Amino acid sequence: MIPSDFRDYFLSSSLIIQQDIVNSLLSLSTSGSHLEEDKERKAVTCPHCKSERIRANGKLKGVQRYLCNGCGKNFSETTGKFWFALKKKDKINKYLYCLLSGYSIRKSAKETGISIQTSFDWRHKLLTSFSSVSVSEFEGIVESDDLFFPISEKGNRTLERKPKKRGEKASKAGISNEKVAVIATCDRSGNKDFEVVTTGRISKKDLNKVYQGKLDKATVLCSDSHRSYDAFAKSNTIIHKKFNASKGQKTVDKIYHVQNVNNMDMRLRKFMESFNGVATKYLQNCLNWFLVLEKIKNKTNKMATLASIALASNQVWIQFKEIAINNILF
Repeated sequence: MIPSDFRDYFLSSSLIIQQDIVNSLLSLSTSGSHLEEDKERKAVTCPHCKSERIRANGKLKGVQRYLCNGCGKNFSETTGKFWFALKKKDKINKYLYCLLSGYSIRKSAKETGISIQTSFDWRHKLLTSFSSVSVSEFEGIVESDDLFFPISEKGNRTLERKPKKRGEKASKAGISNEKVAVIATCDRSGNKDFEVVTTGRISKKDLNKVYQGKLDKATVLCSDSHRSYDAFAKSNTIIHKKFNASKGQKTVDKIYHVQNVNNMDMRLRKFMESFNGVATKYLQNCLNWFLVLEKIKNKTNKMATLASIALASNQVWIQFKEIAINNILF
């Protein structure tokens, strides 16, 4: 869950530094981001209707409350965030230490003194908050690729098929409805994104949904030669450079290629190996976690950046409940 460079950095630090990191995570959950690049994320919006038409409505126990002029509901700075309404807040400090140490869900539960289910829920609420790292716009030369993961219903107690072993491969070779498609995208400015889209082969409709409004500043789209990309590029009047890897095509005019996105795919697959088969309904959470680590791996203050992204969102509870109740792929 925590890559070796993060884990080693945390465990090799002194107890004072470790406690400072954990305290930073806790304080940022109520005060928001302290980073210059995340000032926009500090803007308060209604967690119920996402409206910005709000006004201050006093304080309760030192926490600022607001009234939404859109939906008329009251909320506070902590509503919907990672530790909102948690019943064992006194154990959060220890749990975050376990998380940053790379402990498993079971070991984190044992060390913290909470149930395995609570440990699981806390972890995925935190991962759900990473959805805010998704890229809103790409520019210049954009590379895109699709990759596939076997569909997993791990944790489902009402299976309509024979159970499989964790991490088991799909019974059908190649692309099929037993696999879920993920669209990977990056540009030369360092913007990266992964999005779970559908089961089986992607279509022009899927690409339209993923890239709606995100390619307005793109000049060239580089991808494989599948017809869905061709149709998408034509309908959106985007210059399309396509490559057929089976024929050894790697670059065009020495600047157009898909090597960056392919390298990103390779790093993601290596990252996903440690999960030993993640449930499909939580796949996007893991993709977001990978993107967060990619975003901050070259930052000087890695843990503060991580905390800023993870604890700024006030949509965590809503999104987590939606994941638990619904699975749009089935």
